[in-house]
Amino acid sequence: MGLKFLGLDPGYARMGYGLIEVEGNRAGFCDAGVVETSPKQAEGHRLALLQDFMRTLFAKHEIEHAGLEQVFLRRDLTTGIRLSEARGVIVMNLYLAKIPYSEISPTSMKKSITGSGTAQKKTLQLMTAKLLNLPAQMKIDDAADGLGLAFCAWLRWQALQLKLKTQRP
Repeated sequence: MGLKFLGLDPGYARMGYGLIEVEGNRAGFCDAGVVETSPKQAEGHRLALLQDFMRTLFAKHEIEHAGLEQVFLRRDLTTGIRLSEARGVIVMNLYLAKIPYSEISPTSMKKSITGSGTAQKKTLQLMTAKLLNLPAQMKIDDAADGLGLAFCAWLRWQALQLKLKTQRP
């Protein structure tokens, strides 16, 4: 059984996630998808759905490290506040589950996966599918981003392990 790495693309209406399993130096697909909430639901209920999903995911999988996409607020303040609330639920659940995480910018993820920080979304999806030996690229952007973030979480974890190894006497 390999190590599992989680990628999370935070969202209030749609949260993408990807889970990979690593054996040695090979990463493979484990799970991916999107958690959606409806604008017809109360704010607290929508956040509770995200929390319930994360608790279920953490109970099902022993996760070594997570990658969380950094949030950049743009124009719409209300959307930014809701996104920040959803991100708070994510960070709190990672903390409570004692899962360390790295914050990863979209540019950093693109550069790690494709070699270019300005890569198009389709290129990112194709390269992620290739790196994880998927038969076809993910159809949902947020899930594909989750897998890319999981792959980056693994890379960050490897770098941390190497750093810790070189610091030992």
